[in-house]
Amino acid sequence: MAFELCPAQPLDLALREAARELLERSARSLAREPAAKAVHDSRKNLKKLRALLRLIAGPLGHRFRRDDRGLRDIARALAPLRDLEVQRRLLGQLSARHPALAGASQDLAATLPAPPGADRILRHCALALLDARERVARWPRLAPRFRTLVGGLSAVGLQAGEMPAAAGQDGEAWHQWRKAVKYHGYQLRFLRPLGGDGLATRLRRLGELGECLGEEHDLDLLAGLFLARMPGPAGAVLPALREPQRVLRQRALALGAELFDPATDWMAELRAGWRRGRT
Repeated sequence: MAFELCPAQPLDLALREAARELLERSARSLAREPAAKAVHDSRKNLKKLRALLRLIAGPLGHRFRRDDRGLRDIARALAPLRDLEVQRRLLGQLSARHPALAGASQDLAATLPAPPGADRILRHCALALLDARERVARWPRLAPRFRTLVGGLSAVGLQAGEMPAAAGQDGEAWHQWRKAVKYHGYQLRFLRPLGGDGLATRLRRLGELGECLGEEHDLDLLAGLFLARMPGPAGAVLPALREPQRVLRQRALALGAELFDPATDWMAELRAGWRRGRT
């Protein structure tokens, strides 16, 4: 089942089925797939789920915080398994791009801790995902109107438009922007059947922005690793990280200014698509 709204279904049913499918797929992956793939796929599905919850945060009421917190905790439990794999991959890429830094990269890789035992974490998270699936049945009935979605769309769209003030702002501000952009993109992907060419273009540009922010985040992670674990060699490594990071941030700010121009009414196309599908 694709992660997108089925216009032929009642809205309440479509949202519940999408959530249950993601939860079941993730639990199944954690139980059956190799650990690296299972963790990657499940963390991606958890981001989609949290975007979906934000889409209907208002109608969910107090259930939103409880359910979102539960999904966040699952993602955090999986994070150590994913983080080590990402760190080793990034260090390998740094060595390949900058052979002069290969020695420092290898030395840093040697300081990384051994991966935690995966089996227990995967079992725990799979059970937690199935528990979350059962909570979907306790959601309040969601009214079959576009207004059900407007509050969540608007809130996440506004958060995604809150760009860092400048390329030099600290990494946490960029990380938070990246998360908001990802939620916004997943919400629009879910509602893709309501849109046309304008929405397709926006999704493509959001994909470009997401790639910029993802690469920026990787460079920031590497810089933080060197500063925390090998502050001596960090002085030689940081220039190779900070300059491309600066370029990526400037590109991201330019894309963000285009995408989140206050004059752009990106929701109008979705609203019109909803009306067409209900007439």
